[in-house]
Amino acid sequence: MTSNARPSSVRGLYTPPAEEWVFLPPTVNPPTSSSSPTPTHLPSHFTPSGSIEDDAALALPMMGRPFNLFLSEYLTTAMGMPFEVGKTLLQVEYRPRKRYAPIEQDDIVISENEKGSAEEDELSNPEEADMYFTDRLAQPSASLIPPPEASTLEATDASGYLPDLHPSWLLKDDPEVSRGNGVWGMIRRIRYTPSEGLPALWKSQLVSTLHSLLSNVLQPTVHGFLLLLTPSSPVSLDISLNALPNPGLPLGMQVASHLLTHFILSPLEIIRTRLVVLPASHPTTPSSVTIFRNMIAEEGGFSSLYFHPNLLIPSLLEHTIRPLLTLSIPLLLERQMGISPDISPIIYSLADLSLGLGSLLILLPIETVRRRLQLQSRASGGGKRLKSVVKLRERDYVGVVEAMWRIVTEESGVRRRRVMTEKEEGGLFSGIRQLYRGFGMAATAHVTVFGLGLVSATLAGNDGGWKEI
Repeated sequence: MTSNARPSSVRGLYTPPAEEWVFLPPTVNPPTSSSSPTPTHLPSHFTPSGSIEDDAALALPMMGRPFNLFLSEYLTTAMGMPFEVGKTLLQVEYRPRKRYAPIEQDDIVISENEKGSAEEDELSNPEEADMYFTDRLAQPSASLIPPPEASTLEATDASGYLPDLHPSWLLKDDPEVSRGNGVWGMIRRIRYTPSEGLPALWKSQLVSTLHSLLSNVLQPTVHGFLLLLTPSSPVSLDISLNALPNPGLPLGMQVASHLLTHFILSPLEIIRTRLVVLPASHPTTPSSVTIFRNMIAEEGGFSSLYFHPNLLIPSLLEHTIRPLLTLSIPLLLERQMGISPDISPIIYSLADLSLGLGSLLILLPIETVRRRLQLQSRASGGGKRLKSVVKLRERDYVGVVEAMWRIVTEESGVRRRRVMTEKEEGGLFSGIRQLYRGFGMAATAHVTVFGLGLVSATLAGNDGGWKEI
């Protein structure tokens, strides 16, 4: 009947559904039909979506992005600066064997005291005392010995005073204070020396921060410029070397960018090394700007800061070998050894740790020699010697190879005593160890990074690596 009859059409009963495919945040109202919205995947020309959020995430939003970048770099550098200061002083300190040690005033005083005690023992017997004075009266009068000429006297400084044999700014060299010959021992020596103290652990903090900040900014710029000069198509900076079929040329470009960046900033490294070695509280200690001016005025001009052989050769060696080893380790593990970080993360991390520790055997001798050469004056005639808080070698090194040979043959890690045989000072191995001062601290840093990587992988829920154990 009429109840079972169907309507003639259902078009009037259709209601269009609400818009479902609107990719907007829930807090933003959907655009009206009258407006033509800008596609969400295109950035705005006026107010980028990420700039406001990034500015809000800054530590001090009102100071601007450059200041916050410098502040973060300053705080990061401050955390590792005490270890860097201790490592630098440990590497440049001259610890000679007994036969290479200069004759100090203490040895002369001790020998005179021994001679005086022998004479006192001789005069303790009354009969021998009478004979002593009788022999002295019978001897002819000694002729007057003229004073030594000026050439035989000890060299004086510019003001005409003799050099201080025991400067007050030297660090304490007491085994009870240092409790070891490593970086921690050097930090304790700095801490318990009255003229240095705890603030001396952050010497050259500002210069180190400036060097780190400039290197992080310049290196990508130099890398991008080198990629534009290559004849092949430029490779994006975000692509990993492991993802490239032929990583040889990109690897060379990255090594070259690190080398050029640190070569440009090498004067800052010289200033940093000298600030660490100079006394902190001495009134004649110059500032970083004064050190830079003196190096230009007294040590061969501005070009000598870059192209002097004692600075150029070790700088090229260190800043070529260091990035080459660091960037080549992932390629060696994945392509030569076939170890993947996705399949075997534990084995990959252990192999990376082992190769990282092995690279220290090549880098530490070059770094030690370079820092010692940075302390030498390049002025004609030797120039002025630095007032260092640790003892330095009196004679300058000639070059990299000669410096390594002198360190191996002249120095020993065993602390000097008044009576010590050559066997107790150690043989050739004891001298080779002096090229690797600071190895323990550097190895501890590598092991710490390895442990933090395992902990972060576990907290992230990536337990695939633990299935290998």
